[in-house]
Amino acid sequence: MSKVPETWRQNLTGSGAVDEDHLKDLEEKFKMLDTDGNGSVTSTEVRELFKSLGEDIPAYKCREYIQALDKNKNGTIEMEEFLTLFAKHQMETGKDKTRKLSQALEKKSQLVQNQGKDGAVHSYAEPEKRAFAEWINQSFKDDPILSQPKYLPIDASSEQLFQRVHDGIILIKVINKNAPDTIDERVMHKSPKNEWQMRENHELALNSASSIGCCIVNMGAADMVAGTPHLVLGILWQIIKIGLTSKINLNECPGLACLLEDGETMHDLQSLSPEELLLRWVNFHLSNAGVFKRIRNFSDDIKDSEAYIWLLHQIAPPDLAAQMVNSQAVFTGNKKAVAHSPTEIVDETDFHRRAEMTLDTADVLKCRAFIAPTDIVDGNPKLNLAFVANLFNNYPALDGAREPIEMDSIVQETREEKTFRNWINSLGLKAFGVPLHFVNHLFYDVTDGLVILAIEDQIAPGVVEWKNIKKPPIKMEIFKRQNCQYAVGYAKGDRLKLKTVGIGGDNLFDQSEEDNTLKLGLIWQLMRAYTGKILLSLQQSQEDGSGDTQKDIDKSIIEFVNNKLSQSGKQSSVSSFKDSSISTSLPIIDLIDAIKPRVVDYTLVNLDCASDSAAKFNNAKLAINWGRKVGARIYALPDDIVEVKPKMVLTVFACLMTRALQNK
Repeated sequence: MSKVPETWRQNLTGSGAVDEDHLKDLEEKFKMLDTDGNGSVTSTEVRELFKSLGEDIPAYKCREYIQALDKNKNGTIEMEEFLTLFAKHQMETGKDKTRKLSQALEKKSQLVQNQGKDGAVHSYAEPEKRAFAEWINQSFKDDPILSQPKYLPIDASSEQLFQRVHDGIILIKVINKNAPDTIDERVMHKSPKNEWQMRENHELALNSASSIGCCIVNMGAADMVAGTPHLVLGILWQIIKIGLTSKINLNECPGLACLLEDGETMHDLQSLSPEELLLRWVNFHLSNAGVFKRIRNFSDDIKDSEAYIWLLHQIAPPDLAAQMVNSQAVFTGNKKAVAHSPTEIVDETDFHRRAEMTLDTADVLKCRAFIAPTDIVDGNPKLNLAFVANLFNNYPALDGAREPIEMDSIVQETREEKTFRNWINSLGLKAFGVPLHFVNHLFYDVTDGLVILAIEDQIAPGVVEWKNIKKPPIKMEIFKRQNCQYAVGYAKGDRLKLKTVGIGGDNLFDQSEEDNTLKLGLIWQLMRAYTGKILLSLQQSQEDGSGDTQKDIDKSIIEFVNNKLSQSGKQSSVSSFKDSSISTSLPIIDLIDAIKPRVVDYTLVNLDCASDSAAKFNNAKLAINWGRKVGARIYALPDDIVEVKPKMVLTVFACLMTRALQNK
């Protein structure tokens, strides 16, 4: 192995910035940065490394480094040159950067490089692949389809996960596990015979994932059939996270009122994200345990395992808690697990051994999911969040609030709000080039104006003058209100021309019932405009500024539906988005069959269901699933069709029209 030049080695070790072992470790990690394995790194790879440190070094600076250090003038940096570069940068920026650079190299060592068909190199985290494969093995070991050898068990140490998702069955099952009844499994190909059927399964899965709030931008059925690693892991994490956090709210768990802090209202608590509630939950139990330990994140603050071991003993039910205090063996089914007491673990000085003992204790509670000892010690934020969420879902241990809970003060999410929220999350919104936070609470999470502004910028690129907008994090109320004023102003402006009667910027920020109603109205107008933009672009039309654009869109959708049905010899038709015949779903099902013949199985359809609500619901479920299977990104729920909710019905027909135009 090449060595760093002795002069730099002396500078580094002599200054106390690094010791000899650390320097050797950096030499060994060089090959982790060398993505193509040719013994050298390029300026692009060097830039990527520094970006991971939060430092966007200009391209010219990287070129200067290479030109100065590239002794053999081959345009790349070999190991000795790289270590010289590292040392030079360390001397210029201070030894704190040495620590950060070492951490970045450590994280990079856990990444696997994969080259896509387009030639681009993507990375995925080996611990996540292992965690998701093991979770799938455990979750579906008794599933009548997935328990077959061609699916399970998945070898978590190999690339098998990416191979076995190819036909879409695993992804469909994972969605239904985390968001029950999202997909009607009667619609999927249970034994796909060719790639087209596999793609249809993945169209169904991806569009269903979008409907529950997953962002599938830049993902396609072909990527899933090919088992593209970073995309497979990306969609799996989104789905699993949605499932893990779906019950971490006051509606599902009123006992969370225990976490109210002095001066807070129930509205304040309800506005917190699941991640924030989990942090409070852990600290609540640490406080009850009488220890000083507190955590602020699921990375650095949990590396010593101390928070976990106290948490596990606090949430354990009485029958298990009694056995856990003296390191007793506990039988969980046919398996023996050994619990360790908090003092025994804290006395252990080796963090890896601590983590192993902690997970042995979690095994007693049957909650050793998603995580390995190295994930704790390395502070993997995703997998630690998943581990804690799983603990909460199994053992919340919140027996009662300090004061009686006023259930009337807890805002219940309506179907319409949930649909809008999932639609927003699926868009992959960005502000200032950075992805926006996941919208957990529609009314609370738009109060800084950024979500609305980002949607407006997607509908009409350039409409938002970002130089006037306050960047996150925004702590002062006045700046949030200013952003909201801009958002409403753009909505009413000449480019968007949305119907925003009665709404002002303050209504976006404030939380009264009237304010929330106005928010819903604005978001619906945005969803409608977004849909209209897609349709107009597909029709290659240009709005000349005359007439009511939205009325024209509504009219064009109705005309398209009826023309398509008529041309295909169907007897059904619709007069408006309020047409009572829509409650049977037959016009929708017929339209799907007209767009892509042989997808609809009419033997499953109730053709005479005018007075049968159960039959109507069955048809609606099938219609939505068949629509997603042909590639339509439908967000509506079966109830919306049965009850003929005009807004949601419009989106169903618009999504199908969009798909038909794309095919054309």
